[in-house]
Amino acid sequence: MQMERDLFAAWRTCVALLLALTLSACGSGSSNSNGGRNDGVRSSSTEAVVAPCSTSDEEPASERCGQLYIGLTDLEGDFIRYQVDIGSLRLQRFDGSWFEVLPPATSVDFVQYRDRTELVTTATLPLGNYVRGEITLDYSEADIRVDVDGFAERARVAFADGRKVRTVMLDLELDPLRPVVIVPDIPALLELDFNLRAANSVDTEILPPEVTLFPVVSAENDPLLPKPFRMRGPLIGVDEKQVSFRIALRPFFRDSGRLGGVDIEIRGDTDWEINGERFSGSSGLSALAELPGGIATLAFGVFDRSRRSFIADLVYVGSSVPGDSLDTVKGHVLAREGNLLTIIGAQLIRTDGSVSFHDELELLLAANTPVSVPRFPLRQEITRAISVGQRIAALGHWDSDLLRLNVDDGRVRLLPTTLDTFLNSRIDDVLNVTALEFGGRDALLFDYRGTGTDEAVDADPDAYQVDISVLDVDPLAVGTPLRFHGYVNSFGRAPPDFGAIGLQDFSESGAQFLVSWIAGGSDIPFLTLDASGLTVNLAPDLLGADHIIRRGAVITDLRSLIRVPQLQPVPEEEGGLYVLAEDDIIVMYSDFGDFVTDLNRRLIDGALVQRLFAEGGYVSGAGFMTVNGVTVLLNR
Repeated sequence: MQMERDLFAAWRTCVALLLALTLSACGSGSSNSNGGRNDGVRSSSTEAVVAPCSTSDEEPASERCGQLYIGLTDLEGDFIRYQVDIGSLRLQRFDGSWFEVLPPATSVDFVQYRDRTELVTTATLPLGNYVRGEITLDYSEADIRVDVDGFAERARVAFADGRKVRTVMLDLELDPLRPVVIVPDIPALLELDFNLRAANSVDTEILPPEVTLFPVVSAENDPLLPKPFRMRGPLIGVDEKQVSFRIALRPFFRDSGRLGGVDIEIRGDTDWEINGERFSGSSGLSALAELPGGIATLAFGVFDRSRRSFIADLVYVGSSVPGDSLDTVKGHVLAREGNLLTIIGAQLIRTDGSVSFHDELELLLAANTPVSVPRFPLRQEITRAISVGQRIAALGHWDSDLLRLNVDDGRVRLLPTTLDTFLNSRIDDVLNVTALEFGGRDALLFDYRGTGTDEAVDADPDAYQVDISVLDVDPLAVGTPLRFHGYVNSFGRAPPDFGAIGLQDFSESGAQFLVSWIAGGSDIPFLTLDASGLTVNLAPDLLGADHIIRRGAVITDLRSLIRVPQLQPVPEEEGGLYVLAEDDIIVMYSDFGDFVTDLNRRLIDGALVQRLFAEGGYVSGAGFMTVNGVTVLLNR
């Protein structure tokens, strides 16, 4: 960790020299609106042409250019679907020149990125220090849905003053201590986080439900703990000596465009599915090398910060990629009757390139439909493995007349499933819990008939049994909020009902703190505010609708606590991002003291605080909450 921090410090020391070299080689460092563009990267100022830094399938051809990986993620919110268009994304260099890094009208459902980051481009940019960004969001064709009594109702979106939301343009002022530094041969990483919880207030008491938008997006340079990545695009080539392959990025479900080339490394345990056939490690890479360039790929993996490289643990190729030659449905199994499944919250990916949402649809299995478990190549399953609550991806053929997916010549994948609960009791390695949500949908919606070895032991959400035998779990207090990751037990084979392979500890991370104040905001929102932390003011006459701590699906009203926790920043070496949003300007800090200084200045200058969101670790009854992120939304 210290070595990486020293490296970053060295980069910052060299920024001035890099800028001087760049500007002396390129004149003013600006370009006209058509210069330097190839598939999504251009400068938008109006002076002399800069070095030929064009995004392409290849590494930068000029020593005056470097690369920037841009990832997009979301912090979970109260939404089943949140699809809007990213109209544009551009970055400003220290000398004032702007460079666009994404093509216009990129449609994104942010709900799909709660637990991962989509690598959206590998942009080639002139060397230098990038200090600001600008992003445009288009809500004119937005599809935003929230759960109302178990149904995915489409919501209306408006600003706090009642105006309908159409286009939002946000100015992102990057952390002054950690600007994006583009240097040769060492790619930078910028992660954009669309914090739906902080940016939206949902009212489901009226129909259609209403969403009040408080626009905020954060951008973090080289996050210490980036989420797992998703990378999609056509194959460029295979390098078996370097144990890697290269793709041209085509993010989300775009059917055209190439947003930069990226090398993806593999390991001995990388799991592959290529045109329906399973491989492992280097055997998959060898099989990939036999295929033509341009074949579809989809990879999941992690970013190695020290080596600046992506490493895949799961790769799909060809017909195994959803929507390539087989229609695909992703969602949770709501009910099962024989081989007929009802899927809730379904994403339908068609071979014609379309992607649509269905709150419920049917899926018909064949008796011999292959069932696999990605990342577990040795698990051989049959259709009985698909049970209620399980998240799946099914590949087959869509019947437009019956509105049903047939998988008679397709296949089904069991995907990791998120289960939110609180603890009732424990006997050895089996926890008795109250099941609250599967993947964000109320567990009471699901039809558990047929899940048990007989009717008397069908799964019961009030007494749901979770097997934790593969985990090392310390003693837990009754009522503890728990979030499991794993797989529902086979249909007709419960109990236990669920096999956990992971458990989130909300005392360390993932707890969410949200407070809103009266309409327009409060001028006395804090009881304490200094570099050591802050304490919110919960005076009843000042509060708005939100005043909670959320741990998974367990929500605690802050007014019910004996002690309201002080929000304390994590140690500097553990990273942290602290955000101020006022009007359409968003300012980011990695230093909590700098954040507090700016916030105090704005309050003295007359700003009002509308909302505060924080994320970190919280222990019930504690007088503090350690946070690695705080977002404060201000109003004048």
